Amino acid sequence: MKFTKTLIALAIASSAAIAPTAFAQSADLSVTGRIFPGACVVELGNGGNADLGDIRLDTLQVDINTVLDDVDLPMSVTCDSAVRFAFQGVDNTPDTAINALQYGLGLTSADEKIGSARLGLVDVTVDGEEGQPRTSDDGGVNWVIHAYPEYAHIGKDHLLGFSAAGPNASPAAIENLQGTLKIRATIAPTSALTVTDEVLINGSATINLFYL
Repeated sequence: MKFTKTLIALAIASSAAIAPTAFAQSADLSVTGRIFPGACVVELGNGGNADLGDIRLDTLQVDINTVLDDVDLPMSVTCDSAVRFAFQGVDNTPDTAINALQYGLGLTSADEKIGSARLGLVDVTVDGEEGQPRTSDDGGVNWVIHAYPEYAHIGKDHLLGFSAAGPNASPAAIENLQGTLKIRATIAPTSALTVTDEVLINGSATINLFYL
């Protein structure tokens, strides 16, 4: 995509050079881009469906949030060859989460926020070695070692990469990543929900993989 944009810019520059005064002008042009050694495929267990099951109203807290049992899905990334990449999440049910940093679970029929879910990767291995999470808050310019390596949160506002154990804060080039995606859902207090009939939990998130 970057190379395509550069070609468009080049076409515009070439058209401008046809102008009569162009012979007295000059401009420098840089054509940039990247060729990746191989593409990556992301796979989630159970077709990417995290089923929270049937939840009885009387098992939920009235005045405080209720944290449900985790739902675990196997997750893998397989690349044609070693590639540096990172994850970032997108909430497909925006403005429905009771926690703005997490992912929404939809609304009741009365437009009340049902709850939210936290997504995290655990038990990660990269090319057969223990994976250590790295995060970036500026689009991959700078990286830091994740503060909680045992539960690497896939956020909407930062990138999450992995490396083998060591002091290097940047994500490594990886050919095969294996781990468990842990979905930790929280339901709002029932005092804030209108439950006169079945309430369908309808959360949806996309985990994007970005090449670095």
